[in-house]
Amino acid sequence: MTTQEATLIAAVIAAFASVAKLFFDRIAEARICIRTMLLPLISEMGEAVYGIVATSSVMLEAETDKKFGSWYSKACREREKLKALRPRLRYPLWGLDEGLRVLERLPDWCSHARSDRARASKMLRHATSLRHMIDITALRCYDNGRRPNIIEVLQIRWHSWRCRRAFD
Repeated sequence: MTTQEATLIAAVIAAFASVAKLFFDRIAEARICIRTMLLPLISEMGEAVYGIVATSSVMLEAETDKKFGSWYSKACREREKLKALRPRLRYPLWGLDEGLRVLERLPDWCSHARSDRARASKMLRHATSLRHMIDITALRCYDNGRRPNIIEVLQIRWHSWRCRRAFD
């Protein structure tokens, strides 16, 4: 091998390495962009999603109508937080919107199902699993700097459907 051939091979390797570096830098920039977009929303979403399920659960355990009304108003305040947050989460976490809409309806569904304890507890159990799946998906997206994948979106839809079916 001559020095010219060695120089040519080194130049080809250097060119390939620089193109690969550009490609991987672009991926890293996209991850950083998504993480930056999700950073202020993740904690708010976690609080709102947990709060609406928790207040709906306590609302169903209330013995008197006065306590029920008080917890219902607290659940409605949590719903308003989630309603305000949902449009901001729609595009960064594409696919979680359906689950968030189901959780927004949870206080009203629990209010209607108050007399049927079995149905209400089943609905709360499914809402808790939906909340858990939303939390896991959002944290995975933040950790990995990506949007929800198709499997996560389908899992959210499945848990949403189960929660709606428990109400119907």
